[in-house]
Amino acid sequence: MRTTLSVTALGLAAVLLSGCGGDGDEKGGGETPSLAATAQESQQVAEPAGSKGLAGTWKPINKSPIAELTITGNTVRTTGRLACPGTITGAGTPKPVLTLKCATENADRKRGTLKLKPDGSALVVTWDGPSYGGVIDSLKRSG
Repeated sequence: MRTTLSVTALGLAAVLLSGCGGDGDEKGGGETPSLAATAQESQQVAEPAGSKGLAGTWKPINKSPIAELTITGNTVRTTGRLACPGTITGAGTPKPVLTLKCATENADRKRGTLKLKPDGSALVVTWDGPSYGGVIDSLKRSG
């Protein structure tokens, strides 16, 4: 009796699982997007079509010790009074994080979250700070 139930349960599970997919001839409804398609869509949210993404040279439009911020891949370099290297983690996510590794630390600008304007022309760095918020740098693309 126990063997019959096990075989029946396995057979039912196989039928249910195989019945969830299509045979490829059907068009439209019921298709589940692949993981690759889902990942591609989420990347498009982070970097909209037509934008250059984070890569490039950025100049602040507000008063900042950073004269220029250059992003190449996951590496960053700043010039000006705050001239130092850094890295970006999560570049393909909606909230990439910039971390500067300066020889002389700047308490206001060590680690910040990046937000790219949808058309890719502007970038905002919200630096970590006290519970009420840190310093904010607004930058425009210059190259």
